[in-house]
Amino acid sequence: MNEIIKSQEYKGWIENLKSKIHAARTKVALSINSQLLELYWEIGKDISERQRTSDWGSKLIEQVADELRKEFPELKGFARRNIYAMRQWYNFYSEKYPFVPQSVAQIPWGHNRLIISKVKDIKEAE
Repeated sequence: MNEIIKSQEYKGWIENLKSKIHAARTKVALSINSQLLELYWEIGKDISERQRTSDWGSKLIEQVADELRKEFPELKGFARRNIYAMRQWYNFYSEKYPFVPQSVAQIPWGHNRLIISKVKDIKEAE
């Protein structure tokens, strides 16, 4: 067995396997991030539309946050502040895009929040 481990062919092969695993993990993380951002877009859109069309009042975001945290206590991201940010993020980009822009969906949520807090122009944000 030691002969196999010491061979250059084996070392090259195992490094290739490790690279494939690293690449797959990166793809999974990017996919999860993209799905999460699509969800946040939909939440932001729904809240924005409800606030425009209903008379539910200013406490809507707070109540939604409470309901979602109760239903999904194991998940982070449904605090009032974060849901407010989802609506703000949706309102910012929806002026130009009907869906989450691909370039935006490729960066983490924290970076997206930072961008919209510091930038007021979509072109600059992109």
